[in-house]
Amino acid sequence: MRPTYLMESAPGALTIINGKEFIYFGGTSYFELHNNKEVINAAAEALKKYGINSSSSRTSYGTTPLLVQVEKEAAEFFDCEDAVYLASGFLSDIAAVQAFINMNLFDVIFIDEISHYSNNYAAKLSCKISHKFSHADPIDLEKKIKKNLKPRERPLIISDGIFPIPGKIAPLPDYLKIAEIYNGILWVDDAHAFGVIGENGRGTAEHYNLKSEQLYSGGTMSKALGGFGGIIPGRKEFIEEIKQSQTQYGSTPPPSSAAAASLTGMRILKANPQMRIKLWENAVRLKNGLKKLGIDVDDTNVPIASFSLSSYEKMRRLHEKLMEKNILIQLINYVGAGESGSLRIVVFSTHTAEQIDHLIFELGKHL
Repeated sequence: MRPTYLMESAPGALTIINGKEFIYFGGTSYFELHNNKEVINAAAEALKKYGINSSSSRTSYGTTPLLVQVEKEAAEFFDCEDAVYLASGFLSDIAAVQAFINMNLFDVIFIDEISHYSNNYAAKLSCKISHKFSHADPIDLEKKIKKNLKPRERPLIISDGIFPIPGKIAPLPDYLKIAEIYNGILWVDDAHAFGVIGENGRGTAEHYNLKSEQLYSGGTMSKALGGFGGIIPGRKEFIEEIKQSQTQYGSTPPPSSAAAASLTGMRILKANPQMRIKLWENAVRLKNGLKKLGIDVDDTNVPIASFSLSSYEKMRRLHEKLMEKNILIQLINYVGAGESGSLRIVVFSTHTAEQIDHLIFELGKHL
């Protein structure tokens, strides 16, 4: 039986787990906005003004000015026509795929073999035929499309933007070309990319400087953006379809505190691009250190790195050795982690150079 970990503080570079303070490399609060005073104060004030939540769906009386502000700010943040704010990031994939069905935009799904659970649920719930292609492999994707797509059928290609375990950036330019050739569309779960990559933090499409009416993306407020809930930015027709869907009129919107935190987090990141630059610098420092230890990592500014050892037991022992030194990384079984799991390291913009170097030093002692 695996141990239970209780987080007893806000997530940050220093986090209290099971009563002990660790240098924390185990979460996804990339800018430590979940512990930001401005974000917390905004959430507290929203609770006082709006209560816990509106206790009604958005299509009846449940829309508050705060929820409207989140969507307006998100449309500005992502430089698009509109945005829809959902109860969870997990729900964003399901809502998007259902909207594609309602808009009659595709016939068959092709999904990366280690795409996130939420993408797989969306594919299953669509009741459409679905095929998996090799991880981040556009050549295999096109082979699968040629083999399985009938004449006049259109593909929906589904992928994460940044994959949460390996930290790999999906080859979206290749996927988009394939979507265009076959008159299909591309959906990108950008949960780990929103706020993190791209010149303005707009995610994987901006990272590659891609714009297309056949490219759609969505994600979450609960990681880089410091709040909670799903967010889908995009063109007005697509967003309106989701706003009028069952995911909206059949659910209660996010709590007021989460909405205020999300709104404030976006504003802070937009006003402080140096936070993203610092995150990238820390990611490079971490990965350069791991390379010196012989650990193979992608040469990108994504703040995620993972590796596996020859057995779960060896990884467990290394994990424990680091914990003895008050350093916490993840030993994780998750989609994309492999049969024995992976050791995953996530760096924040708030980690100091000394903290990152200390991690590398201790890893080097015990690998």
